Amino acid sequence: MVSNDVAIAIANMAIFFEFCSDDTLDPDTAIQVMEQLSGDLQALDENSRRELAASFLAISSRYEGEVRAFVEDMPHAFGIEES
Repeated sequence: MVSNDVAIAIANMAIFFEFCSDDTLDPDTAIQVMEQLSGDLQALDENSRRELAASFLAISSRYEGEVRAFVEDMPHAFGIEES
């Protein structure tokens, strides 16, 4: 079972890579990390992907504005939403 705590940890890491300034982190490095994360999440079994996608939606209310929209879109962006 994927807990919301795990989803929060993944979301916070992804938020950092998505929204940090170019001075903080090279954009190409951020993209590489996000692509690796996406691949790792896609490799989860179907039930874990489904639970994680639901957890991202459940935790999105913790965030505001464009960050909230980003978290809500994470299942799609990471390719783990049900087809």
